Amino acid sequence: MKIFYTLLVFSINLFAQDDSILMLFPGKWKMENKESEIYESWTLFTDSVLVGINYSKDNNEKNINEKILLRKHEDSWEYIAIPNNQDITRFILIEHTPKKFTFENKEHDFPQRIIYEFHKDGKLTVVLEGDIKGELKRKEFSFHLVEE
Repeated sequence: MKIFYTLLVFSINLFAQDDSILMLFPGKWKMENKESEIYESWTLFTDSVLVGINYSKDNNEKNINEKILLRKHEDSWEYIAIPNNQDITRFILIEHTPKKFTFENKEHDFPQRIIYEFHKDGKLTVVLEGDIKGELKRKEFSFHLVEE
């Protein structure tokens, strides 16, 4: 009975994680700074793959910074960053709540962790953090959901 209960709780947690990711990520997210507008746009490709693109708009010109895949990998999710002119980097979901997801790759130079936190007011906080020469570095970005 104890094994059944453990499997049931694990399954419910896994399905809740899937539902949250599939419901929260899709859409077009915008961040504005002095120089440009930064966007992160997510599209549901299948029930186990989301495709994302991070780009900036300068003088109405779209410049792609990075392509991203979120895909189901075994019993969890994998965040695959495909930056321009750099190697592909994989991060594994290590921790989550219904609205916060932490992906990690301890072997990567920076970041080692990517954190997405969705807020009730239609805002999204993305945090890049990691250890550089023994010091914790953290970059935080605030996005809001915009109409397509």
